[in-house]
Amino acid sequence: PVDQVLEAIRAKAGDYLTKLNLFDVYVGKGIDPDRKSLALGLTWQHPSRTLTDEEVNDSVSNVLAHLEESLGATLRG
Repeated sequence: PVDQVLEAIRAKAGDYLTKLNLFDVYVGKGIDPDRKSLALGLTWQHPSRTLTDEEVNDSVSNVLAHLEESLGATLRG
């Protein structure tokens, strides 16, 4: 369920995740019938400075690893 994905993202995204937006769900041609493709927007923002690319990339990597491990999710390219 989508709620499990959103909850898992919030659990691993870190303190600076300020916005999590699900903007598309696709089921159909090119997707395994038992799966769905989710399009998500994530926004990280520190209250007093600009986050570095490395900080954001590390957060994204943590989220993706957690989703794969806990829910069997994969990133579509």
